[in-house]
Amino acid sequence: MAAALRRCPSLLLRRQLLSTQTQLQTPATPVELSRLKSSIRNAATTPDDLASLFLSALPHPAFLADRPLFALSVHRLASAGRRDLVASILSSSLTALPKPHPSEGFLIRLISLYSAAGMPDHSLTAFNLVHPPSDRALSALLSAYHDNRLYDRAVQAFNTLPDELSIKPGVVSHNVLLKSLVASGDVAAARAVFDEMPDKAGVQPDIVSCNEILKGYLNNSDDAAFNELLKEITAPRRRLKPNVGTYNLRLAALCAKGRSFEAEELLDAMGAKGVLLNRVSFNTVVKGLCNEGEVGAAMALFKKMPEVRRQKGTGVPPNFETYNMLLEALVNKSVFGPALEVCKECLQNKWAPPFQSVKGLVQGLVKSRKAKQAKEIIMAMRKAVKGDAKEEWVKVEAEFPLVLVDKKEEPCMA
Repeated sequence: MAAALRRCPSLLLRRQLLSTQTQLQTPATPVELSRLKSSIRNAATTPDDLASLFLSALPHPAFLADRPLFALSVHRLASAGRRDLVASILSSSLTALPKPHPSEGFLIRLISLYSAAGMPDHSLTAFNLVHPPSDRALSALLSAYHDNRLYDRAVQAFNTLPDELSIKPGVVSHNVLLKSLVASGDVAAARAVFDEMPDKAGVQPDIVSCNEILKGYLNNSDDAAFNELLKEITAPRRRLKPNVGTYNLRLAALCAKGRSFEAEELLDAMGAKGVLLNRVSFNTVVKGLCNEGEVGAAMALFKKMPEVRRQKGTGVPPNFETYNMLLEALVNKSVFGPALEVCKECLQNKWAPPFQSVKGLVQGLVKSRKAKQAKEIIMAMRKAVKGDAKEEWVKVEAEFPLVLVDKKEEPCMA
């Protein structure tokens, strides 16, 4: 079984990973390299052209060190369904490295990039190139399996590869194992691993370990076990400091029990204790308030997000999820003024909200004799909707013929 885990996807891929016959030309000047990078970033560049540009820039050390551009390239190619090109550019990057190569760090990058492209078998191939095998590489491989929802493979790899390759798993690898067990629904097994870590593996659980078990208890609605572990975290036996992840789980537990106002109070307490609130913190409570029909409180909390103090600047910007759940709740409650405000802000960020919510908003505005605002929303949606969704949006527009008196006019959403 362990041998199967380590088997390369194919002999052809193995050879491709170790060498490439593509002849690459190094960009002559920094200016030329800059142009190549700009072309790669250009959304109009086709997948084939992107791969060609990537390969031509590979020999340049400054390009090899550009992690964000590697990630962007892999994301765009994978999104286009061109995993063949992902394999090509990443395998070619190995031979572009100055000798001795490849380093452990670079191979770990490949493990993660292949994972992001939905290619966990290729992650395994990159893992097999790490010599000597390391715990860092193991944790990256386990994460690749977890992130692709291959929880059984993550557990199997943890149980077999360390003995086979003489790797001593550390706390990070254990935490990925815990995460995979919880995600698979086996919270009891996760708790058993958690309890055995100090004696069996010589590894002390950290706050991340605790958070994974708390998440399992939350998923199972096991309030007693959840609260008991919360007490245990700060007890003399562990003396761990809860982090924002711990608090976010507490917020979720309160909201799940219909106690979102208590969760909002906990948000304030977190800020007072110096815990840096993040988007998950706010979205959890906003969603809880919306579920309880407290849309006024949810809207007020939404407006606080840009004012939150952070280490670097201020504010926690809302994301698409924030706008979606708030807009839906406001429309369902027929609170169209704030809903219009939320919808406008969402569209200004070039995000098209769900059609059903926008349709409800437009209907509400029309009934409130605010046809002008309704038309502005329709025209802004026309600009924001992309791809195949345009045809569906045309059908929604057709339901409001009296609003669109002049479809050529596209008023500003100031």
